[in-house]
Amino acid sequence: MKTSKEYKQSLKKMKSNIYKFGELIEDVTTHPATKRTVEGHAQIFDAAQNDEYKDTITTKSNLTGERVSRYLSIIGSADDMIANVRMKRLMFNLTGTCTGGRCAGFNAINAMWTATYDMDKELGTDYHKRIKKWLEDAQKRDITISGALTDPKGDRSKSPTMQKDPDMSLHVVEEREDGIVVRGAKVMICGVAAANEIFIMPGTGYKEADKDYAVSFVIPPRY
Repeated sequence: MKTSKEYKQSLKKMKSNIYKFGELIEDVTTHPATKRTVEGHAQIFDAAQNDEYKDTITTKSNLTGERVSRYLSIIGSADDMIANVRMKRLMFNLTGTCTGGRCAGFNAINAMWTATYDMDKELGTDYHKRIKKWLEDAQKRDITISGALTDPKGDRSKSPTMQKDPDMSLHVVEEREDGIVVRGAKVMICGVAAANEIFIMPGTGYKEADKDYAVSFVIPPRY
């Protein structure tokens, strides 16, 4: 598992593409607009190394049996859910701030874990196999994951396909052998400056006509 120093180094290695008031932020770990959220997330890594907090912040992976961050774990029981609440309460007390680059990702992981399982069972797809493979790697790298849920939406009385601008919600525009191409936007991405990857989620429930908007994937925010 990463130390806070290793976590910050992982952010420094990423390409700079975050702007504030028209200014490119070269280093999110030192810039005044982003360094506080990075420091808040860094405290999670420090707490995971602290014997007093280790059992609250970490748990055994259901995939590998290795100890991992609880933010990268799957809820398998009521005890796991209670432990998650205790962890978040502890981190609010220690950091005094939101750590969306971890807790939003945790929620997205668990939502898609169950959704992909049900989809594979009903449709014969392999989405659950994909998320298992990705999560095992994410646990090994001990990454921070922000969540992107909210689309601009445009006229909220209309569905995505009825909008004047189809990019008011993120959607698939091309399917290739090596993946998909998407267009559109996500707004209010929680903790993105402190995140190694972003977990994209559908913004709402969609009907058949809007099937291209029902898309979920994980992507590094800064290559």
